[in-house]
This record gives sequence, structure tokens and C-alpha cells, in this order.
Amino acid sequence: MDEEPPYVDDTAWGIDIDSEAGLGMLLIACAAGEPTNTHSPDFEILEGPHQDEVDGRYWYYFVQLRPGVTFASNEVEGYWECGGEQPGGGAAPVAPVPGSGDADDWQDDNDGEAQVKFAPKGGVETGFGGIARG
Repeated sequence: MDEEPPYVDDTAWGIDIDSEAGLGMLLIACAAGEPTNTHSPDFEILEGPHQDEVDGRYWYYFVQLRPGVTFASNEVEGYWECGGEQPGGGAAPVAPVPGSGDADDWQDDNDGEAQVKFAPKGGVETGFGGIARG
């Protein structure tokens, strides 16, 4: 039986949506409610926070990363408060989302199976500006 990984509160992850344009998504786990005072010297918040509709402990932001900065580099620092407390004494590294680096690696790990088996002509809008093609 597959088990869900343990929930780690007051932690942040990032994903590069469009590394050439510097667009990314910041995801913060905060069971206490909406994170506050979220900022970073490495990005500006464009939109958010948005609460995850499936698991309300997660909050995500769309961000504009500074030129030359990516979440994949694992060098992005973030500041936020979860339940009125700052993580790690104030600053915490924002780790890249596992599996977000290269779609080919994901396909290999998935035995080459496409995430979307059938797609209408033109593809399926994934919600983040990407198109899944069948």
C-alpha cells in the first residue's frame, strides 16, 4: 500500500515554471493558516497566497525570481511566518520541488507512461500556462 509522505509543517518548496522568464511557484506548508510576512531577496511575489483546495495546509504563491536565480539551484532563501513564528530563526532555504527538474526523468521514473493518455486537439491546459499533449 502506498503511504503519503509525512507532512512537514512550516516548510517551503519552489518550482521553476519558466526559468527563462524567471517565473516560479513558492509552496509553503502552514497548518496554522495563511502564512504572513512572506518575502525574499531572491524573488518578488506576483500573486498569492492561494490555499490548496485539496489540502488546506498548503499555500502557494506565483513569484518573479531575480535574474539568474532558480529554485533548482537550491540557493533561494525565503522569509515567512507560520502561526506568528518565523522558520529556522527567520530565514529558511526554499528547496526545489522533488521531481520538478526534468520531465524526461519523470517520464523514465514513470516507465514512459504519459500523465495524460488522451488530449483534445491542441492539448489540455494544465492551469499553470503549460499544455499537456497526447
